[in-house]
Amino acid sequence: MPASERSLRAHHATEHRFGGRIPLEVPVKLDIGGRTVGHGLLRNASISGALIESALELPVFTNLVVVLPTTSDAATVPAELAACVVRHETALFAVEWRDMACTPIVELLEKISGRRAASLRDDDAIETRRTPCAFVSS
Repeated sequence: MPASERSLRAHHATEHRFGGRIPLEVPVKLDIGGRTVGHGLLRNASISGALIESALELPVFTNLVVVLPTTSDAATVPAELAACVVRHETALFAVEWRDMACTPIVELLEKISGRRAASLRDDDAIETRRTPCAFVSS
């Protein structure tokens, strides 16, 4: 991570993300309690969380599922990422993934950035692994 970004993180008390942010523009569906409550647009994401633009006003600590569109011809079921709202601003909210660096988010970030999984993290304490996402059942 560049020194300038490290410095910004040190001064921003609510910054808890691991991995570099990758700018995105991916439409997502937002589910709570097994039903769709709205839609949003992933604006940036990392292996530990994301910023979502949406008209929804979700309180901090809301548990939700961020449903990504299918990203390949082989995938017939959209990826579902369990998350928790950690910050809310006007028309935006930040989420933390319940399972950092799970397969669907790593694959999305690799595809968008053109980088390999190991380069998506900026903290050696976080191991980028490929596992199913937590809390989501079919």
